[in-house]
Amino acid sequence: MVTMKVLGLNCGTSIDGIDVALCQISSKPSSGDVSIELLSYTEVAVNPDLRAQILRLCRPNQADAGTTLAEICDLNFALGRQFSRAVRESGVDLDQVDVIASHGQTLWHQPEGDHRSTLQMAEPAVIAHDTQKTVVSGFRVAELAAGRQGAPLAGFFEAGLLSHPEKTRISQNIGGIGNASVLPATNLKTSMPASTYVAFDTGPGNVLIDAAMRIISNGELHYDHDGTLGIEGEGSINSAIVDRYLDSEPYFQAPLPKTTGRELFSDDVARKLVEEMQGMGMVPAAIVATITRITAESIARAYKRLVMPLLGEGKSIDEIYICGGGAHNPNILKHLQAEFPEAQVMKLDDAPMKLDPSAKEAVLFALLGFLAVSGRRVPIAGCAETTSPAILGVITPGANYHQIMKSVVADEDFGSDRVLGRIIM
Repeated sequence: MVTMKVLGLNCGTSIDGIDVALCQISSKPSSGDVSIELLSYTEVAVNPDLRAQILRLCRPNQADAGTTLAEICDLNFALGRQFSRAVRESGVDLDQVDVIASHGQTLWHQPEGDHRSTLQMAEPAVIAHDTQKTVVSGFRVAELAAGRQGAPLAGFFEAGLLSHPEKTRISQNIGGIGNASVLPATNLKTSMPASTYVAFDTGPGNVLIDAAMRIISNGELHYDHDGTLGIEGEGSINSAIVDRYLDSEPYFQAPLPKTTGRELFSDDVARKLVEEMQGMGMVPAAIVATITRITAESIARAYKRLVMPLLGEGKSIDEIYICGGGAHNPNILKHLQAEFPEAQVMKLDDAPMKLDPSAKEAVLFALLGFLAVSGRRVPIAGCAETTSPAILGVITPGANYHQIMKSVVADEDFGSDRVLGRIIM
């Protein structure tokens, strides 16, 4: 058995902070099971100027607005320094860390067509130098190289944690983008291919809501804290705008598999919606409530159009677990509960494994880092275009690289093609 302490780092689409999760991870001898213990978790705020730069660059057509390769090159190293700073400010004792698993910051994601590509930045060599630890990064690139979409990546993790023989569950992350991991009851015969899960992006999560808050407040507010403004305006939701937007945006009608990001749901989209509603005389609370309903209804329609046919006639969703920043927005949870009255809608921290929902993504990347250095492949979603499993991650050696390699090569599971089994927390 090999045991490592892995520091998982992630900065999501909202770019509000870097999640830092220290995990002790062990593989079980002669089985596919992996056990994870979350030792500590914290979030370190991103420098506001850097955040503003990223938000500007993530808008479409920035090449026409003076963006240069020099700026992009510099940003990669600036993000590397930012992630190193997050490690230092997290209070984690680096002497206790074996591997750092850094997802970095997604700048662009182009998952379709003949030129699939993805770009995450936060130069791993900078992190490895600053911390003297081996760094695993580049988790999405192997998926795109294999002809898949590279997102969302959490499905195998949530299937290992939450699959149940009798209950069909959905783990719905509402970060900047919304993504769902669908986990049919393992005793249920479905139209899914041979897989334990289906995962896809439902559409916008908080990204349009956050942008609307920045626009309305002239940059003073970056999100709707606990959905307060959305609650105030709930009675004034403009359903016609919600329906028109969801009916006119092709992504919502697209089949599985699918993923998306700021490339499609940009600040420019939010600004167009906000300005239209301002022109109609709608007050800020009604505008935010309407845009919040776009997120909530996009999730509900995705379940009805894409998930229910997989489960089969007469079958239902039993439990919906919400995580990410949207778990703190009661407007979204209330709408999902109303749309699926037979399901129990709750936050991920109410799930059996008791994982802090804010820490989930960083814990996921810690696990992916562990699997990468161990030479282990990741199970593929049932809706994927190709079915050949891949090892996810690019290794940047640190000062402790030789020590790490000695420990994993001595493990009997090193390089095993065994399918990942249970994930025990």
